[in-house]
Amino acid sequence: MNKYIYIRYIVCLLWLGLGFSTVAAQRPVTKAEHERIVSEINTSASAISTLQCSFVQTKELSIMNDKMVSKGTMAFARPNKLSWHYTSPYDYTFIIADDKVLISKGKNKNSIDLKSSQAFQGIAKMIAGSVTGKSLTQTDDFDVKILADEQVYVAQLTPKTKRLKKMFASIRLTFNRSSSVMQQVEMTEANGDATTIVFQNVKQNQPLSDKTFTLD
Repeated sequence: MNKYIYIRYIVCLLWLGLGFSTVAAQRPVTKAEHERIVSEINTSASAISTLQCSFVQTKELSIMNDKMVSKGTMAFARPNKLSWHYTSPYDYTFIIADDKVLISKGKNKNSIDLKSSQAFQGIAKMIAGSVTGKSLTQTDDFDVKILADEQVYVAQLTPKTKRLKKMFASIRLTFNRSSSVMQQVEMTEANGDATTIVFQNVKQNQPLSDKTFTLD
């Protein structure tokens, strides 16, 4: 599978610890509000050491009317351990841990040295930045526009680098103003395809076994 497809599958994790929710109409925020909101998000994200949940992913292809629905589980441990496991309609696992990328698809397993892959190094760096809340302040990769209403904040991210522009037209993150429960991230790819991932049964700062980040 192409390395950019790997990144699409897990880019939602760049914003771990941020609260997502369905949105209505929002207004653009002022510069002062933007700084305050980002500060609040940073504070919330910095308090997270582990995160685990189930998810439902819906992918809509621009050239077809069909929707592809996948389900699975996700786990994260600070600073940059990640397990992304699809359970339906196929069995597929992607893990970043101990300077290794581990991939399992059915009976096929593969291990990649993280230091030998700039693409995967970038993933690990962005994951760490998201959990510490730095992703919305480090604007080399994205232009960030924040909208708000009485219930939610919405961060609209537009890629700035050539690498990200090849993958995404935009990423939309929605934050519940009163909680830090992860709910949803929406991604529109450069080719017009759209992916929505809804997170469920989110658990923060609970112990995770080391086996979570290994392949059986």
